[in-house]
Amino acid sequence: MRCLPCLLASAATLALTVPAAAQLRAPADPSRESYTWALGLRIDHGASYMGSNRRSTGARPVIGLELGRFTISTGGGGSLLDFDQDLRSSSGVTARLIERGRWRLSAGLRLGGGRKSGDDAMLQGLPDVRRTLRGRLALGYDFTPDVYLRSSVNQDLLGREGGATWLNTVNVIFRPAARSELTLAAGFTLADGTYMRSYFGVPAERSGVTTPLPAYRPSAGLYSTHLGLELKTALSNHWIAFGGLGYSQLQGPARRSPLTLKSGNYSVGVGLAWRN
Repeated sequence: MRCLPCLLASAATLALTVPAAAQLRAPADPSRESYTWALGLRIDHGASYMGSNRRSTGARPVIGLELGRFTISTGGGGSLLDFDQDLRSSSGVTARLIERGRWRLSAGLRLGGGRKSGDDAMLQGLPDVRRTLRGRLALGYDFTPDVYLRSSVNQDLLGREGGATWLNTVNVIFRPAARSELTLAAGFTLADGTYMRSYFGVPAERSGVTTPLPAYRPSAGLYSTHLGLELKTALSNHWIAFGGLGYSQLQGPARRSPLTLKSGNYSVGVGLAWRN
């Protein structure tokens, strides 16, 4: 997928050549439906799993649907609805609870996580991590309209060894053109012991029996740091092109895991969506 960076560069060039009438926000129209939606497709290229030295490429749908205070999103579709940089970009169902001054609070649910031992040769013989229902509580603070903090806690609600993570990100928005947004994000993630053991541990009873890896029982701690750059461009009042580059670095117990063959990995993705 060497062409993906080229596609992202092409999207950036196109952002400067589309008609100036294209706007980031959905046009105001009193006759519009009481909901807004976005539908599209994205292609992502990244590590097979966090810590893997193998890479994979896949396509997935982009869906965003807003119904009052509720948003349904997958593939980042929620963030395309009106580019207002609130907490609606997270996958799953999100409810905006409080919007007071510079503070924003939301809660959400999503089906997530999961990993099979057949996903990668390094995982052979290790227990599968079952998909689960995860709950999310997210807090946002806007320092300025273009600089904001997002902090979210994600918890496995079904007791399927999914554990909990705490993601913290500072975002800075740049506007290279009236119809484009370029967002720089930097942050870190903490994880509890359950999450670390499920995704980076090697059970003692499996070591030397079903896997040649040495036993490893990681503790809670700093999981990763990340840096990302995302571009969104309104090609018209309905068509939106977007793409992003990201780099993540495993830290602490996750980095010391025998499953971690490459602690730092980049990811790239591009997509196109229609917004009503």
